[in-house]
Amino acid sequence: MTRRTHVYAMLGVLSLLWGIAFVGIKEALAELSPAALTILRFAIADACLLVVMAAWAPARPRLQRGDVWRLVVLGVTGVPGYHLALNWGEQRTSASVASLIVATAPVMVALGSAALLGERATARRWIGIGLAFSGVAVLALADPADGVQTSVIGVLVSVIAPLMWAIYVIVGKPLADRASAIQVTAASMLIGSLFLLPLLRGETFEEIGALSGSGWLWMVLLGVGSSVAGYFIFVWALGKMDATKVSVFLYAVPVVALFTAWLILDERLGVSMIFAAAMVITGVVLAQQDKGEEGAVPALPAEEPVATPPPRSEGI
Repeated sequence: MTRRTHVYAMLGVLSLLWGIAFVGIKEALAELSPAALTILRFAIADACLLVVMAAWAPARPRLQRGDVWRLVVLGVTGVPGYHLALNWGEQRTSASVASLIVATAPVMVALGSAALLGERATARRWIGIGLAFSGVAVLALADPADGVQTSVIGVLVSVIAPLMWAIYVIVGKPLADRASAIQVTAASMLIGSLFLLPLLRGETFEEIGALSGSGWLWMVLLGVGSSVAGYFIFVWALGKMDATKVSVFLYAVPVVALFTAWLILDERLGVSMIFAAAMVITGVVLAQQDKGEEGAVPALPAEEPVATPPPRSEGI
């Protein structure tokens, strides 16, 4: 297998891990509350991350004292903010709908960068933003007879997840410019997990204790596969390939989510769902493809909030 083919294969695995995560969340929610799911997922992920940090020095955070407030914001938005909103929203909608809403995260970043950082937004970007949000509106207002399992409240709460991601990316960018993505994300994940501790209840341990074998398999997939292995594949791929090429593969994440939700959860792919998916994905592509920004690292439509490192000047 050539170097290029190997990277492509690993990106395919990444798309699968992050795409099927929405199905895993839906399956786990059949046995766990949104809070218990989030707590268990990050207990598993943090345990793996601490092992990695102990064995591999580059993963250990080496940040300045003035970075603490940014890491706290990243922790709050990236762990409880993002995941509680996603889990609570997906409890009231389908995995397919949730995946498409999360896919609007780069659009949220583009909108936030224009509003808060004064970044120029071209007509193409504004069209992309409008198209993606229109796709979300189609999901919220779709006729259940067309197979879209959703509710307005479920959609509104799920939208908080990509909004949290946008804050994460915008606040974390200065850190990612001077520290590795591994260090930033590891530190923010561990700090963010601390904010889950107030959610611990006796019922949380009861729910986890009663989790079935299949439930544990889904949680291991979410904690180890999607949160840890998927993230390291993402960072490794960015070290081997230009970020714009990586983004092309990650546009497949919502497509994988739709297919696996249909295959495993028997969620229908009706006309409204396909139409909304086309609008969201096209809008995300347009929002990230402004002329003159080809070398920029995009806020990729992944399943996990991650800090993106500076772009590479070479590809493979």
